[in-house]
Amino acid sequence: MKRILCAVLALVILLTVSSCKLYTPKQYAEGEANAKLIVHFIDVGQGDSILLESNDEFVLIDAGERGSGDTVSRYINERGADELKYVIATHPHTDHMGGMRTVLDDIAAENFITVETDCATNTWIKLLKTVEEKKINYIDAKSGDTYTFGSASFTILAPNSDSYDGYNNYSVVTKVTCGDISFMLTGDAEKESEYEMVSSGADLRADVLKCGHHGSSTSTTAKFLKAVNPSYAVISCGKDNDYGHPHKETLQKLNALDTTILRTDQMGTIIAYTDGTGLSFSAANNNLPTEINKAEKDDTTAKAAQPQTDSYIGNKNSHVFHTPDCSGVKNMSEKNKITFESREAAVEAGYHPCSSCNP
Repeated sequence: MKRILCAVLALVILLTVSSCKLYTPKQYAEGEANAKLIVHFIDVGQGDSILLESNDEFVLIDAGERGSGDTVSRYINERGADELKYVIATHPHTDHMGGMRTVLDDIAAENFITVETDCATNTWIKLLKTVEEKKINYIDAKSGDTYTFGSASFTILAPNSDSYDGYNNYSVVTKVTCGDISFMLTGDAEKESEYEMVSSGADLRADVLKCGHHGSSTSTTAKFLKAVNPSYAVISCGKDNDYGHPHKETLQKLNALDTTILRTDQMGTIIAYTDGTGLSFSAANNNLPTEINKAEKDDTTAKAAQPQTDSYIGNKNSHVFHTPDCSGVKNMSEKNKITFESREAAVEAGYHPCSSCNP
């Protein structure tokens, strides 16, 4: 009997340790203690799930396939969350929202954000019914709307139309910002939605891009990539998936811009940490590019060494703002000039950064 009890106890301990290794990264980045925003790209195989964490407030974007619900729910619980301030279902495809009902059954949620479509699949209808039954505040995603959580915020940038051929382009795209650092999270948004975002004139620049549609060639167009100009790109996909994601065309475009690529199929869950000025990363299997955090520290030091400007000059006609020494300012007539005391003031006034001086 004692041998049986010992065997059972050993099995329980083994499963507990295994589950910790499965859902919790083995090594957190040094920056976690000072992080004002932590972005978890949860490994759910061929799907998407992202957890945002700031000052003990949490936002969940997607939850993978139905079978990933327990994985996502357990991960959130291990981060100490007893409530989700916002839950975002980017669009009605099961590899993004299939596990969400399980999460909502396990963890309280205050707000549910998604986009109106004509989708009537059983999984989608049941999810919406769960939101209604649990009296979660339903929010129809509108481009331009901004929401805050902790020390961070996110702005909805897409969709910008109510008529697409497929559900991918209905994806709720969010730009998450904390201080000077930002993340572009795109769901499965494809070429049409990306072009609309570029044409909208919104500030798309971000330090980290979550590539649309798992790195498919249908997304991450050259025009959109140029507008975002990310230092890092995260691709969420399953190992040896049937779709060949990420596609070589996407990888080639990212490499051409010298963008560091992070993939959940190679690294497991990927976590980004920021204090609002710099970035660091960790991965479940510690398989990060060798110099990734060192390079970021060097880059942060270099930025700190650069002279800082106390003002920005805007063009009243073009609604573009520049650093004072930009050539665009020298060619600007005095009557068209407007001075802003900070970059934030220029953006709040509806002005967009110059692509040359990159203020």
